[in-house]
Amino acid sequence: MDRFVVDADAFIDFDRHYRGQLKTLKRLAGAGSLTIPGGVARELLRKSDTLSKRVKQWQDDCTDFVVKVDQDPRMRSEFARIEREYGDRIVVGGQTYTGFWSSHAGKKAADGQVVSVAKVLGSTAVSDDLAVKLACMLENVPCIGWAEFARQVGIPVKQQRLL
Repeated sequence: MDRFVVDADAFIDFDRHYRGQLKTLKRLAGAGSLTIPGGVARELLRKSDTLSKRVKQWQDDCTDFVVKVDQDPRMRSEFARIEREYGDRIVVGGQTYTGFWSSHAGKKAADGQVVSVAKVLGSTAVSDDLAVKLACMLENVPCIGWAEFARQVGIPVKQQRLL
């Protein structure tokens, strides 16, 4: 099974659409197939909702669920390089896009952590953020959105019928 590194917004979107399927995420986290960087964990734990409580529980129960970028020299080095390269702006061909730091979190954004952890672990990043998708493309890191993630992990998806 693939290993996925999920950003905060994708985690929140998944929870919003598939609230009853969080047990699937817990199973993936327990099997070492679902990972979040420490910065994403901090973003998710700032709230006091059900999702943050689950993230805290999984962090305690699943040793590989949260990756602490600053505790691994290779990851720390890759993260620093990716932040320098894509933090301010991202250039693809002749087109310039805003980088990771243009989000509301600014330089505290965890986007660079998602890309660097996925790259170092040889994993798939899960994000719908354009800056993350572009950086992943330029770094040759697979990247999918939360909907494709749901499909790949076997969440039943079907259109709701109108009455």
